[in-house]
Amino acid sequence: MIDPRPPRSRWATLRWIALLVFVVGGIALFGLLIYFSGPAQVFAEIVRMGIMGFLAVVLCVVASMLAWSLSWYSLLRGAGIATSFRHIVPPLLAGFTVTYLTPSAYLGGEPVRAYWVARDQGVPMARVMATVVVERILAGFAMIAFASIGAVFAVAAPQIPAAERGAIAVALGTLALLLVVALIPLTRNARWLSGVVAWTARFLPGRQRVLRAAAHVADMEDEIHRAFTQYRGFTFLALGFQLLTVFLNYIRPQIFFFSTQRALFTFPQLSLYFTLSVFVNAFLWFAPGGFGLTDGGRVAIFTLLGIPASGGVAFNVVFRFVDLVLVGIGVQLLVRRGLLSLRRGRIKVAVDQDPPAGQGTSSNSLGE
Repeated sequence: MIDPRPPRSRWATLRWIALLVFVVGGIALFGLLIYFSGPAQVFAEIVRMGIMGFLAVVLCVVASMLAWSLSWYSLLRGAGIATSFRHIVPPLLAGFTVTYLTPSAYLGGEPVRAYWVARDQGVPMARVMATVVVERILAGFAMIAFASIGAVFAVAAPQIPAAERGAIAVALGTLALLLVVALIPLTRNARWLSGVVAWTARFLPGRQRVLRAAAHVADMEDEIHRAFTQYRGFTFLALGFQLLTVFLNYIRPQIFFFSTQRALFTFPQLSLYFTLSVFVNAFLWFAPGGFGLTDGGRVAIFTLLGIPASGGVAFNVVFRFVDLVLVGIGVQLLVRRGLLSLRRGRIKVAVDQDPPAGQGTSSNSLGE
C-alpha cells in the first residue's frame, strides 16, 4: 500500500534534527549547571523558600501573564474586536507555548493567537495580527524603558569589564533606534512593509499569492496606523499594562531571594540584573525556551550580584517549573483546539484551517 502522505523534505528533516540537538543539549547543559552548583545546595535553596515563597513566585508569574493579556485586550477593544477578556487568555497562553517550544525568541506563537481570535470573532486575520504587532512594539518599548535604567548602572558597575559596558550601551541604543525606525513608518501609514512584500513578488514563484499576501500586510499596516492615531487611549492603556508586565519580571529576583535568603536587592542591582538578562534572552533565538543557555547566563549575572551559583540555579529551576506548567496547559489548549498534532515524528501548529471568509492564512510549525 502506498503512503498517501508526502515525504518529508531534507530541509525539514535537518531542521527537526537541529531542534532535537538544541533541546537535548539545552537539557544536558541545564543538568550540568545543577551538577556543578551542587544538587544538595540547589535543593536546599528551593526548600528554604517554603510554600509561601513558592506561592509568591506563582502569583508573580500569573500576574505578569494577566497584565500581558490586559495589554492585548486593550488593543483588541480599541480595534473594535468585541471579545471578552476570558476569551483572549487561552489564545495568548497557546501562543506563549508555541513561542516557548520554538527557537524564536518572542515571536513564534504570535500568528497562532491572532488566528485563534480571528477565527472566533469572524474578523480578518490581518486586523487581529495588527493588534499583536502593536502589542509587541509596545512590549519592546517597555523593555527598553527598564533596560535603559539598568544600563546606567551597568555602565558604572566596576565588576563589568569596560568593553562589555560599552557593548551594553551600544546594543541598547541600537535596539531603541530600530524600534523607533520601525514605528515611524507604521504610525504614518507609509506601507513600507507591504511595498517590500509586493516588490519581492517580481522575483518569487507564485507571484499572485505573494501579491495577495502583500494586500493582507497592507490591511495590517492600516490597522496599526489606526492604533496610533484613532484609538490612542487604548494604545496608551496597553503600554501601561506592558510596563506592569515588565515590572513583574523585573522584581522576580527580589521575590525569590527574599524567600530563600531574606535578601533585599538595591534598585541598581535589580536594574543591572534586568538589563543583562535582556541580552541573555538573545539565546531564545537558538534553543527552545533558551534551555541551558539562558539559565547559565542568569547564573553568571547573579554571581555579579553576590549570589552563589546554587542560588542562581535554584531560581532558574523554580521559574522553569512554573513556566513549564503554563506550557503544559498551553499544549492542552492547542490540542483541544485542533491546532497541534504529532505526525510522522514532527509537531506542527497549523493556522490555515477554514479561516473566516475574506481573510488570508498563516502557519507556524515546531520542528517541521
